[in-house]
Amino acid sequence: MCKNMQIKNQKFKTLIIAEVGPNHNGSLKTALKIIKQVASTGADVIKFQLAIPENVYSEDAFMADYQKKNDKSKSIIEMSRKVQLKKEDHIILKKACDKEGIMYACSAFDLNSLKFLDKKIDVPFFKVPSGEILSVDILDYISKKNKPVLLSTGMATVKEISYAFDILRKNKPKRNITLMHCVSSYPANKKNLNLNFIDKLKSTFGVEIGYSDHSLGSEACLAAVAKRATVIEKHVTLSKKSEGPDHKASMEIKIFKKFVQNIRKLENILGNEKKFFTNNELDVKKVARKSLVTAKNILKGHKLKKKDLVFKRPGYGIMPTDLKKVLGRTVKRNIKKNKLLQIRDLI
Repeated sequence: MCKNMQIKNQKFKTLIIAEVGPNHNGSLKTALKIIKQVASTGADVIKFQLAIPENVYSEDAFMADYQKKNDKSKSIIEMSRKVQLKKEDHIILKKACDKEGIMYACSAFDLNSLKFLDKKIDVPFFKVPSGEILSVDILDYISKKNKPVLLSTGMATVKEISYAFDILRKNKPKRNITLMHCVSSYPANKKNLNLNFIDKLKSTFGVEIGYSDHSLGSEACLAAVAKRATVIEKHVTLSKKSEGPDHKASMEIKIFKKFVQNIRKLENILGNEKKFFTNNELDVKKVARKSLVTAKNILKGHKLKKKDLVFKRPGYGIMPTDLKKVLGRTVKRNIKKNKLLQIRDLI
């Protein structure tokens, strides 16, 4: 995913997405303010959401419990309309992101919105929300395109994930798909996050795995990065006190900056899978390892026996593992007791 979107890689670099969602509360001015603040945090991507409420909700649709608790709207369509920006606003947001040097992204919740984001804005990747994982019209459209895909897996069984995965790859078997482990609760209780499922997703589908977090705090995301999640998505807000469905399950941007910094620190700690040694460690190696050392005074012409040698520090002489290679060899000079044996001392 990172390579396809031309994100500069370090030894290991997580793609960090600041998910705004509806937290602009339908205000373009607020959305632009969020962009400016998020751009200074070091995040890679800022992501919005786009939906035509009438295309998403039927007359029988209803609000989730967390939405009822956090929003005073009378219906879910009313709530959705209240927090939507116009399509044209998203063009403005894209330009603002370009100016601030942060990548614009957006999730679509209906086919019309998806086509707009693809054709008019040319989003760098498709993000399939958990609720759309079985929306065949959206999956079919994406399957014909060349862009990378982030597929959220909240509420989905392995069978359902496989169903969506197969559709996305039916026209392009090598399509770049990142599966996003997700628990669709707002906020999600830490005891229910089940991050070990990341390993199951990785072994089952053989693709990169990300984590879309709805829990409070940063611990879960840090743990996911330690498990080599390549994408982290975290909801952000200007204030958790704002009215709206997602604010209370989001992280305030002033805290999000430290969150990003902690992920970058963790990446440096994780390093990569190749073993390497710093100069400091090589210096300690000379001090801490042991070498072959004489157990007594040894005279010139003596053939070495096991009892002639012991293992002692420092570690820049002949390694203990090479003991058999020197036994029986002749010493060509006098060597005092308790001195390093050197290869140059032997015939």
